Amino acid sequence: MEKEDYKFKVTNLKISVKLLQSTSLKFVEDRCKLLQPIHKNISWKRNGGNNFMTLRYKKFTYTLFKKSAKKDRPQHCNITRIRSKEDIPEAIGHLFFLVNQPPVWLDHTIDNISCSANTNQEIDIVGIYMNELKIACDYNPLVFPALKIYCPRVLIEKSKKICSLVYRSGAIILVGGRCLKEIKKFFLWVLKITRKYPRL
Repeated sequence: MEKEDYKFKVTNLKISVKLLQSTSLKFVEDRCKLLQPIHKNISWKRNGGNNFMTLRYKKFTYTLFKKSAKKDRPQHCNITRIRSKEDIPEAIGHLFFLVNQPPVWLDHTIDNISCSANTNQEIDIVGIYMNELKIACDYNPLVFPALKIYCPRVLIEKSKKICSLVYRSGAIILVGGRCLKEIKKFFLWVLKITRKYPRL
């Protein structure tokens, strides 16, 4: 079946980039203070004992780490709230604006892809947990309302691990993957299991 049947979509990409020119967190914070009267959608927070800071600008979130004492080690930044691969150049471009550096193309690594989907049926998640003893799963309704199902290693190569959060409503959240093809393959695997457990 086509993915549209299940409303399968990417909800977030997390990427890592390394700045070619290091900058201090204090400089970036002072720049944000100067920019904020004009760019109202800039916000920031210093975290981790001054080891990193979190910035929000436009629709993206940036975690900029303190520059390393080792001169040969580039400065690291994570970018999240990216909705598609097509948005990556825009997200990197805004990073250069925030750190006041001329834009260049930076190599990036996709660390995590989050997706959502829907099985189009309510699911007996307790039934799955109690009966599907061969699948790796976890369910504790006092802590979290969804059934966690972990991806079998045979389905993944590029991703370290993928986890699905399966809700009674039929909604499914998939997190932890690095390869969209592997995430889709895992979703179809989960879908086959849920099809056997409609909520009556």
